Amino acid sequence: MSSGARPRRFRADRFTTAWMLVALVTSALTVVGRSAIPQPLWTSVHIITLGVLTSSVLQWSWYFARALLHLPAADRRSGRDARIRMVAFHITLVGLVAAMWSASAVGTVVGAGAVGAIVAWHGLALLRAARTRLGNRFAVTVRYYIAAAAFLVLGCVLAGFLTVAMFAAGAPSWLLAARDDLTLAHAVVNVAGWLGLSICGTLVTLAPTMLRTRIDPAALGHAVGALPWAVGGILLAAATAVVGWTPGVGLGLGAFGTAALVGVGVPLARSARRSGPSSYASWTMTSGLAWSAVALVAIVVNAVLAPDAAALRTTNLPWLALLGAGGILQILVGALTYLMPVVIGGGPSAVRAGMTVLETAGPARVALRAAALALLTIATISGSGPMPLWWVPVLLAYALDVVLFARAGVRQARLRGRGPAVPPPVPLTLTPPPRSTP
Repeated sequence: MSSGARPRRFRADRFTTAWMLVALVTSALTVVGRSAIPQPLWTSVHIITLGVLTSSVLQWSWYFARALLHLPAADRRSGRDARIRMVAFHITLVGLVAAMWSASAVGTVVGAGAVGAIVAWHGLALLRAARTRLGNRFAVTVRYYIAAAAFLVLGCVLAGFLTVAMFAAGAPSWLLAARDDLTLAHAVVNVAGWLGLSICGTLVTLAPTMLRTRIDPAALGHAVGALPWAVGGILLAAATAVVGWTPGVGLGLGAFGTAALVGVGVPLARSARRSGPSSYASWTMTSGLAWSAVALVAIVVNAVLAPDAAALRTTNLPWLALLGAGGILQILVGALTYLMPVVIGGGPSAVRAGMTVLETAGPARVALRAAALALLTIATISGSGPMPLWWVPVLLAYALDVVLFARAGVRQARLRGRGPAVPPPVPLTLTPPPRSTP
């Protein structure tokens, strides 16, 4: 390599983009016909939750930890080790999907165990990094990521039991009888624990930055105080799910939602009063938070009223789909829209070019997705309506996001190639950047 050659950079965000494409294809096939792919419900859910969302959490939690804790640039945990974890995770996920499609109990248990081991390594590395930076006031937000990792490890353990119940010929009768309850507990710890806590921890510092305003002075204190209540609520929901008491699931998820509202939502609302959403990224994030709240309230009410886990599963499937597509995925897309140009870098002109591409027809894209989600919600509440039809514009909106992510990345990379050979890393901004002029 010549002295002037540009070193290749490891782009973990490309994994997420690839899984978003796969998720669009599998979701479309599931909408068209459930027999189009093996294990259609499991596949569509786990391609999104593991392929898209978990990939993003593994990448961005280290990005935020590195910035908030001021980890050295040469820190092995957030450099080489993080890359190894990312590559190992994606190889494992491909193997896990193959094992599920072939109904292999051994392969699925090994895959779930490997995912749990990788995430456990991730959480322990975060814990060690945070303990060495105790004087940093932002270290407290990393606790959300550590607690989230612990919940996903628990979810992988539950997945092993579920796999035996699904595929093993000699599965014990007690395990077969508990399958619905264990499935509910598995969903609780993975969605509320792993994804919910990761999102809450990220929003504490990222959301004010996206709104171009300062973090509320009380935000960090509120976030620290809310974490034990949020963790306790999730544990209550998971424990009562295992024993088959669905009202307890509703109470636990209600406690989690209340803790998230008080600890993260209220300080964020105070910041938003100074500067509300003004871009595609911030409007999409705001929309995702609103739909998450709507879906969570519906799930809590259904849990309190449901007679058992099987009935709750049937009632909540449409709301879980709305939580994923309307809530969590929108939060992810909003965050990626803001973060990707900053991380790719290349100087102010390259970053502005990437942001310009990602803001293309922003209001129309937000309105398209919001209208379709509103129609889906109305159809879900009423129990009637052409549900598959309303999913088409939602999938179209996400397809446009993926296309624009790719276009922005290519355009920005080209502009970056005209700049310095090694652009300086851009840290997470905790003070509002200047508003761009039209």
